Amino acid sequence: MRLAIYITFLLLTALPPTGLPAQQLAAASDTECPWPDPDSVQISWTAPCEEGTWLLDTEVGCRMWDWHPDPGDKAVWSGACIHGQLEGYGVLQWYEHGQPIDRFEGTYLHNRREGFGRYRWNDHDRYEGLYAADVSQGTGTAVIDGETFRGNWQRGCFVKDGRVVAIGTPRSSCDAVGLSAPDRRRHGTPSF
Repeated sequence: MRLAIYITFLLLTALPPTGLPAQQLAAASDTECPWPDPDSVQISWTAPCEEGTWLLDTEVGCRMWDWHPDPGDKAVWSGACIHGQLEGYGVLQWYEHGQPIDRFEGTYLHNRREGFGRYRWNDHDRYEGLYAADVSQGTGTAVIDGETFRGNWQRGCFVKDGRVVAIGTPRSSCDAVGLSAPDRRRHGTPSF
């Protein structure tokens, strides 16, 4: 807790009193957590409205973020661990109450998904494609509740038939990349 307060203090004192970084910080602190739009799909493991904690894989000494911590949860990483961070190719398997749940197979760079990867949330929902900065970016395919979303993803966002899909990012962040704006066709509608 003291570390989080200290880091917050450093961020607040290091940022200029005016300008874009301060505005972004203020906007982030005022974030409300509305219900997702009925025409959207959101799978989020880093949304600012959800609490989480760090898990430590004691076998290899790597730490990773867990968005829904529980004392019975654990994660196992099969790849390299450099300075406590996931690095390179491997498989990350999460367990909840001893049962396997989410699984990612692919490449990490400094604890963030980067390059090609496969993420499976349960027996039916999955994403396979490119990642950048820990979110879907570039060519990829998601299958969610039996529906396929295939094409070009931007910062974890995708649009199909007017429905916005967000994976690993809050649904509201899709507005920033122009995917959920009414004039999204000017920005390039993903092809299917």
